[in-house]
Amino acid sequence: MTLGCYYYGVMQKTFYQLDQILIEYATIWRASPFTVLQPAWRGDYPELFDWLMTLSDSDVDKLQGDDNLLCQNIAPYFPVAQEIYTLIQLPFCEQIYSTNYLQNKGLQRPYAWLRDVPGRKVEQIEAFSAAMGEVSDPILEWCSGKLHLGRYLAEQFDVPVLGLEINTSLVEQANKLAQRMKMNAKVELCDVLSDDITRWLNKQQHAIALHSCGGLHVSLLDESIAQQVKRVTLAPCCYHRFNSSDDYQSLSQSAQKSTLNLTVDDLRNAIRQSNTAPDRVRAKRKKLQSWRLGFDCLQRDVRSVDDYLPVPSVSPTILNGSFAQFCQHVANIKGLIIPESINVEKYEKLGEKRFFEFSRLELVRMTFRRALELWLVLDRVMYLEEQGYQCSLTQFCSPDLTPRNLLIDAVRCRH
Repeated sequence: MTLGCYYYGVMQKTFYQLDQILIEYATIWRASPFTVLQPAWRGDYPELFDWLMTLSDSDVDKLQGDDNLLCQNIAPYFPVAQEIYTLIQLPFCEQIYSTNYLQNKGLQRPYAWLRDVPGRKVEQIEAFSAAMGEVSDPILEWCSGKLHLGRYLAEQFDVPVLGLEINTSLVEQANKLAQRMKMNAKVELCDVLSDDITRWLNKQQHAIALHSCGGLHVSLLDESIAQQVKRVTLAPCCYHRFNSSDDYQSLSQSAQKSTLNLTVDDLRNAIRQSNTAPDRVRAKRKKLQSWRLGFDCLQRDVRSVDDYLPVPSVSPTILNGSFAQFCQHVANIKGLIIPESINVEKYEKLGEKRFFEFSRLELVRMTFRRALELWLVLDRVMYLEEQGYQCSLTQFCSPDLTPRNLLIDAVRCRH
């Protein structure tokens, strides 16, 4: 495990290298094997295709959940993966959380806080907090929810905490929890995307956000810069959500000069990962994908059009029925008539075959997943640097705890 910080000079060079790779291979990482029967790259990489088809289901699950392992395994057949592997090796923060962290710092895990927080969230909060190091300035938690992170920091470091949250119920619950723990922490009802929030920010604050989505954390950066907030610590998430435009709006001057134009689907690809989802959830997702692929084979024959037909999202409860019922439901939505003579079981089997191929071919796209996310995060880092902040970029925890483990820590420079 590499410890330390990832500084601006290295970040800028890495951004340009990632930018060139993503532009050069865009036709590969943008093409979904879910919608096409054969990948366009098969002729250029025949050995890659053959290797993918030898993978077991267990192999696929492991590779889908580990960017480093995926790049290392696919590189002999797809050389750019080795370049990506080298570029995505970010350092872990020097104070990365461990079970001994609190004890070594003379701190204790507060039970009153612990009992109100879901298990995995507990570990994420503790890891994020450990990565922040010493905290002495007033905290502003962006999109704070129940203020779990803020209350933890208030308890550990005896600093005042203010949270901003749009959900009335969460605001009420957060303030009740803070009052019960008798701490200097509160949450204000606020829409950070539309309300006038300048009154909540000042030059002495330390603004934080753990897994604030897309446009929400961009608004944190914009407002912190405008109000010259002293320090910003952010673990970004879900880059495709809450944006003002369907196309990605680059933040930094470097990214604005790039010819890489990202869509909402591209932003989704950056976080297409499910290794932390429960097994039952992943099993349902796989079955639903298999059924959707089976219907795709069916609709191509029914319409006599060898082309993908987009289908809207359906509730996972539809899996309680049969594949035939699923097909009829989707056909009704799309205005298709399925002939009574059609052999539906045949298409269910075809769907299973398609899913076998899809899950393996998708690994090629996933090879670029972390590279795309890092491009987005570096855009944020360079934006902050351009606006007078000194930044470091680290991993604050293992990706097993959360794949969204990148931490931007920005301190405003004195002029």
